[in-house]
Amino acid sequence: MVAYKPNELMSSTDVAKNFGAVLSKLANHEVDKIGVLKNNKLDFVLMRNDELENLIEQEIQQRQFEADKRMVARQVEALRSGNVKTYSLDDAEKMLDETLARYED
Repeated sequence: MVAYKPNELMSSTDVAKNFGAVLSKLANHEVDKIGVLKNNKLDFVLMRNDELENLIEQEIQQRQFEADKRMVARQVEALRSGNVKTYSLDDAEKMLDETLARYED
């Protein structure tokens, strides 16, 4: 849940009456976001586009981290259970060289 400071919450009526001032506060970085209240409930959020892009990027990074974490956990479990075949670095390089050679011909 996102936390709001008192100066980041406004009624929809106040936002409508003071829209220019609201945009100015956002543009000048006086606030990061404005929560718009309708019937004393949060209904909308206004924010600068760069703030939205930052939030999206953070969410993408978090989801990628979680996916990577799950993949590593599966690999560790497979190694512990013995259900994988391991290769030495020399063997892996040899297999890679052989595979690449097939594509070069």
